[in-house]
Amino acid sequence: MDFWVLFVVMYSFIFSGVIGYPLNDQIGTLPGQPIVNFRQFSGYIDVDPEAGRSLFYYFVEAENDPKNQPLTIWLTGGPGCSSVGDSFVGVGPFITTNDARGLERNPHAWNNVSNILFIDSPVGAGWSYSNTSDDYIVGDHSTNNDLVTFILKWFEKYPIFKSRDLYVCGASYAGHFVPNFVNSLLQYNKQSMNFKFNIKGLALGNPVLRYKLDLLAEQELYASEGMISRVLHQQILKRCNGVNEDNYSNNVGPWSESCQQAMGISQMIAFNVTSVDQSRQRQFDISRTPCDGTMEDLKSGKEITKVIDGCDLCLTVRPNFYFNIPEVQKVFHANRTNLKFEWSGCIPMSGLKYNPTDIYNDMLPTLKQILQQSVPITIFSGDVDGAIPLIGNSEHVKKLAKDMNMNLTKNETWNHENKQEGGLLYLYGDLLTFMTVKGANHHVPLSRPSQALYIFSNFVIN
Repeated sequence: MDFWVLFVVMYSFIFSGVIGYPLNDQIGTLPGQPIVNFRQFSGYIDVDPEAGRSLFYYFVEAENDPKNQPLTIWLTGGPGCSSVGDSFVGVGPFITTNDARGLERNPHAWNNVSNILFIDSPVGAGWSYSNTSDDYIVGDHSTNNDLVTFILKWFEKYPIFKSRDLYVCGASYAGHFVPNFVNSLLQYNKQSMNFKFNIKGLALGNPVLRYKLDLLAEQELYASEGMISRVLHQQILKRCNGVNEDNYSNNVGPWSESCQQAMGISQMIAFNVTSVDQSRQRQFDISRTPCDGTMEDLKSGKEITKVIDGCDLCLTVRPNFYFNIPEVQKVFHANRTNLKFEWSGCIPMSGLKYNPTDIYNDMLPTLKQILQQSVPITIFSGDVDGAIPLIGNSEHVKKLAKDMNMNLTKNETWNHENKQEGGLLYLYGDLLTFMTVKGANHHVPLSRPSQALYIFSNFVIN
């Protein structure tokens, strides 16, 4: 065979399908990982080299036909939780084994239908870091600026995805991250003479949109479920007078101290505990008791799992062990500065300080700007979430639809596998969708993974 023909054949064999991918970031096989037919990549994007500020990412190819599937970005809230860690509890291709020393396939992984990019954001979340201490004092504005810089640089590494259909999804405080990010990308499109982001939609699970009202919605949920008395609920409303959907933007800021005290007492009564901290741990799922397994159990070689109503409540605990295994960090190309503190999925030990007033920001104006540019929005909410109850999100969506003059065009139950009832579906106009998820807690992909994949596949990307 002619030398040049042989060279072309060998080159195509070795590099076919990897043009446009950074091979240095490719993951071989994660420790304890089952064999898969898709590729994984991870590493850092330096969003500010001078300050030494870098965001960590984990990218997973679509399992089938990745060259023609869309790209989806997943952002986790907190603020300060790890999106990469979150990928191992519902959305990503794997979940940890019960002893947290290996991995199993997630049958409801979103890379069944899309390429998925998980970004640890802001700095201080997961493995994202900075060499400048002031960078750990962050808020909505700085977080968003870093995300925009990140994705522009990420596309330089992965140019074949620049023209793909793009979806941006997230949960909880990503109700701030995702709309701000998408809105900035749309603004970029208006100014760019060349490259434009091909944004096709966004999806938010149990999002923080109007937090001050969400705190009132918690109390309404407790009263409706019989967790507190109606008399106590009325007393709280009287003490916390002054804010509703119409005047929210004029009342941004925390509730009064007396109002917060009343809410704290109510939470303790609702969950029959003796401290507000205990009640907050229970808020994320009002129908199931939390995982009682610990890191010490895992370190001693024990398995931890607690399956209630099909939901393994220890799934969020086990990655805290797996991601601290040195070999896992090495294969992940993570912790490149050899940070001394332990990796934590949702309680950053990095000194992250998020602006405490940003949580009260009203996100409806930003969502409105996105809808005005004909970008579809899907919001889904678990009906046993006590942290950001669907009672509140439902009202926020109604307010948004009213402001946009969008009429309710569909109001029905929706079904998923084997025609099981998934929840309720409300469609406003043809761009705004609100879905409830029966039996789902604050983290829908964790507690109802099949339903979450169904929503993503059928109502977001289709």
